[in-house]
Amino acid sequence: MNARVRITTTALLAGLATAGCGPVTDAAGPGGTASTAAADRATSAITAAGPTPGPWPNPSARPMDRVLRTGMRIGDDELMLSPSTSHIIDTAWFDTRTGRYHPLPEDENFRSAYGDDRSLPFFEVRERPAPDGRLITFGFASARVARATIVQPGYPTATLTVAPWGGDPGTTLFWAARPGRSMVADAPAGQRAVCVLYDQAGKVLGRLVLAEPQFTQREDG
Repeated sequence: MNARVRITTTALLAGLATAGCGPVTDAAGPGGTASTAAADRATSAITAAGPTPGPWPNPSARPMDRVLRTGMRIGDDELMLSPSTSHIIDTAWFDTRTGRYHPLPEDENFRSAYGDDRSLPFFEVRERPAPDGRLITFGFASARVARATIVQPGYPTATLTVAPWGGDPGTTLFWAARPGRSMVADAPAGQRAVCVLYDQAGKVLGRLVLAEPQFTQREDG
């Protein structure tokens, strides 16, 4: 049911709109101030719409502060993120009809794109295709992010919801449910999605091309 994502010293972790609402779009420049207050308002609206989640299903995750309701759904199941100790994100799916946590088929079907330590110490974006064509996306960066977007030619720019990692203002989670081509699609470099992070002043903190890392199997002998 749960997927634990451990952050290492070389790379690290990331998704937004309630099903049926579509992603927030933004064709303007890097201005804007997505904030914790916005994430709190979104969570409050979601909570008022139905049952609330019970105790986190994975006690070993040791949530530091709060469980984040992303509003991103596959059917009636909503993705939950739990910022935990030791820079681990725990995920679970919450059945919005019954109020119970619910495993999904291929629950580990997330793909990741990793930044390097030249822009930010930790920067990762993860995505999972939904049956309706959206991409369930979430990420993490070890920086105070005021605004995060994903830009891809041929699709509207998605503005992600942002929130501090477990209450730590120096690190940020961001998430969105968006249209686009998957990071595993065979697309030319110029057609791939790019996640861009901004600080409060609108300065670019980091950019990450959403392409799954390619690993070459080493043959010993």
